[in-house]
Order: sequence, then C-alpha cells, then structure tokens
Amino acid sequence: MPTTILFLAETNLSPSIADQRARCEAEGDLIVEAGKTSFLDLPKKLAQSGYELGRGDRIKIYDFTCLPVNTERLVGMIVRLLRKGITIEFFFPRIVLDPEEKYDEPFRLLVALDDHWRRIHGMKTHPSRAKTGKKPRISVERLPEIRKMLGAEGANVTAVAAELGIPRTTLHDYMRRHAIIASTSS
Repeated sequence: MPTTILFLAETNLSPSIADQRARCEAEGDLIVEAGKTSFLDLPKKLAQSGYELGRGDRIKIYDFTCLPVNTERLVGMIVRLLRKGITIEFFFPRIVLDPEEKYDEPFRLLVALDDHWRRIHGMKTHPSRAKTGKKPRISVERLPEIRKMLGAEGANVTAVAAELGIPRTTLHDYMRRHAIIASTSS
C-alpha cells in the first residue's frame, strides 16, 4: 500500500516545524523531521529505518524554503524519485509532480526552482515595486528649470552643473536622455 511521507525541515526562511505540520499533515502520513538529515539523504534514512520508498509513494514538503540544498542537486534528486514512481508534492506552491499522470505545471515548477535558487545563493529578487539602480540625482520635475537655466544667456553646462550640485557628466547624460540642447556646452 502506498505511503505518504511528510518531510519537515526548518530553516531560517521557512515556517516552523509546528506550522508546517499543522498545514500539511493528513491522517496516515509518515512524519520525518529532518533534524540533521538533508532531503537528499531521505531515501537512505528511510531505508535505515526499515522503509524502502517505492512506486506509488508520495513525499510532501511544505515549500522550497524547507530545502536548503543546491538547486542542481535538488532537481537531480527529484528526477531520481520520479523515475522510481514516487510522487512529490510541494504544499505551498501547490505543485504535485506525479510520474503516473500528465500534468501542465512545468512552468510553475521552473519559477519555484528559480526562486529557490535565488534564496539559497543569497541573491535578492526585486520586489515588484522596487526600483533598481541608484537614486536619480536630477528628477524629471526639474526638467523645465534645467532647460531655462541652460537657455539663459552665457549659460554653459559646467556652470549649470555646479549650480545644481551635480557632476558635469551627469548633466550631459540627463541632457542626452531628455533631448536638451545647450547653446554652449563646455
């Protein structure tokens, strides 16, 4: 008879073991708390306890934050388990990888794996409303003022940049981006 294994592992990014268990546990689940056991060692750990994973079994995991392993090795492990006929369910992103059924979730899996890779490797993903790069030194709201300053008689880029408190090269770049032509640019 197929068995469902609930693999619980807590990291600094994941919910607590208690939270994972409360959200994922179903009656009859075999609970495996990782402790010092990596997900990569789960089949070996189960075999040492007298249980051999087989076709039809299911492994449930709360989400990718519970698996602090290299993404390449994680994907390799998932593939090995799927080839043995073992279903893998990621509870939070609601991804079920069932080797016996056709499913249309590869894109969601790749996105989740990409997020996992970024977290594990310390890369920050940009929040949806975050701006990248440095804060602009000149705001677009100042465009009319800058045009007026550059249009004044005897004005030059060096003097206007000094008055604005910015480097001359920054003003040149701003002028190029906003199609501003100065009468004298020195």
